Amino acid sequence: MRDTGQCINVDAGGKAFMVDGTQVNQLTLRALVKKQALIPCGKDLFGQGVTAYRISEEAIAA
Repeated sequence: MRDTGQCINVDAGGKAFMVDGTQVNQLTLRALVKKQALIPCGKDLFGQGVTAYRISEEAIAA
């Protein structure tokens, strides 16, 4: 799966945001991860939680 370079960031409270500040619903985020439309690309300081996702090219083509 190739990524596009577009990101969704997750703050310390677990809220997801697009780069422009638009909030992403948690259910939407989970569904896109499950469908592999989002690729995890960042972890927290301890390496445990995902802090960023990249949007895959396959998701954009669909």
